[in-house]
Amino acid sequence: MEEVSTSELLAAFGGDSEASILARASLASGAEFYIGPKPIPASTLRGILRGRVGHMRRRGRETIGAAKCLADLEKMGEQGLHAGWVDDQKGTGYFFQIYLAPRPLHVIGCVGVSNSAGDVQVSTPAPRR
Repeated sequence: MEEVSTSELLAAFGGDSEASILARASLASGAEFYIGPKPIPASTLRGILRGRVGHMRRRGRETIGAAKCLADLEKMGEQGLHAGWVDDQKGTGYFFQIYLAPRPLHVIGCVGVSNSAGDVQVSTPAPRR
């Protein structure tokens, strides 16, 4: 994917989910962002995200927009999407994972993960053997 400007990425946000609204506002306030260069099948991204969300929940980390994002990725099937992020941990306290369709550039899904001061273990870890 060609380099994307902040204004182009701002224009690519169209959703009204809480995560998308916060990510867009963070971006407009100067948060750093990155978009991966190669498209990845949406089904693969969905599987990775499902695992990450489970991990975050087990660690007691707040996530916003996960259910909607997973559903939106499922609708995309095998279409190639670019994964990226908006980092506003210093501002809102969130790190946003974003998924974009390349042409036209459009944010398909967004998940925010809180930057809690310390992770809390919610589930008991499996015994080591």
